Amino acid sequence: MYRVGLIGVGHIGAVHARNIARHPALTLAASYSRSPERREAFAAEHGGRAARSLDEILQASDIDAVMIASSTDSHSELLQRAARSGKPVFCEKPIDLSLAEARRAVAAVHDCGARVMMGFNRRYEESHAAVRTQVASGALGRLQIVQLTSRGPSRLASVDYLRTSGGFFRDKGVHFFDLARFITGDEVEEVSAMGAALVHPEVRALGDFDTAIISLRMRGGALCQIDNSRTASYGYDERIEAFGANGWVESCRQPSSAVRRAVGAELAAGPFPQNIYERIGGSYYRCIEGFADFLARPDAPAPTIEDGYAAQCIAEAAILSAREGRCVRIDELEI
Repeated sequence: MYRVGLIGVGHIGAVHARNIARHPALTLAASYSRSPERREAFAAEHGGRAARSLDEILQASDIDAVMIASSTDSHSELLQRAARSGKPVFCEKPIDLSLAEARRAVAAVHDCGARVMMGFNRRYEESHAAVRTQVASGALGRLQIVQLTSRGPSRLASVDYLRTSGGFFRDKGVHFFDLARFITGDEVEEVSAMGAALVHPEVRALGDFDTAIISLRMRGGALCQIDNSRTASYGYDERIEAFGANGWVESCRQPSSAVRRAVGAELAAGPFPQNIYERIGGSYYRCIEGFADFLARPDAPAPTIEDGYAAQCIAEAAILSAREGRCVRIDELEI
């Protein structure tokens, strides 16, 4: 049984805590928040003790691994401190709001020889993973186009969250930048991005986007296109298609029910999932399964801190592209 210390008791911390409780090889030993009231309430609901300090997580002999699920602007500092503790670490994306700071975090992890898994749960969504398997098998022949779509859910995240999230490309887009690398097995060479705030005035007031199109050129020649929206009126919509010389494979748009009906000339189907957890909720648990494997086996496949940094480089290039209205090569960044 691996005993996990959780840092961050917000929404995603609670998701992870519930999935840790489900897993037979993991237990939540302690959780920490800077707010005494929040950490006590969280411990009462999810088990384990309410740690009174970070050191109580990082230096405790009865904690085997650290999970960082705190606000984005704290990830890098906590990751570096956790790496120095010698414990394996699970860290939510992105590494930091600053690419330079993310680079320092990567260097600190390397210096310590720490084992770090990034929380790219989309890799663990079954239909997305199946697309990756088909591409990697070579069944599609030479890969030509990968199309990734993520829209919704119908309700916008809070403005307080958006204000500290790092912006559309670092927060939402980074999952799909990682998926582009994961599915193609290749690195991004060039990024072109357009963003707009078309739906939410509060997003526009933050200088951020609620709608974006990003095009990626991979080193091997394949082209990827990502269309992202923070809000879809009909629910949550996420899908991927990979197209190659021999055919295509897709992770389909999925309604909440497979039932369709035709009455006269009218065709109707079930509604779409109304939130992200209805569509890809299972990927969060399978990601925790991946973390348990990561703790048990040094050779277990898992998203690495290098994967986290590569995805963040793409995000930074997308931000620069959208701001300056031009294509940006990844090698323009100080990597």
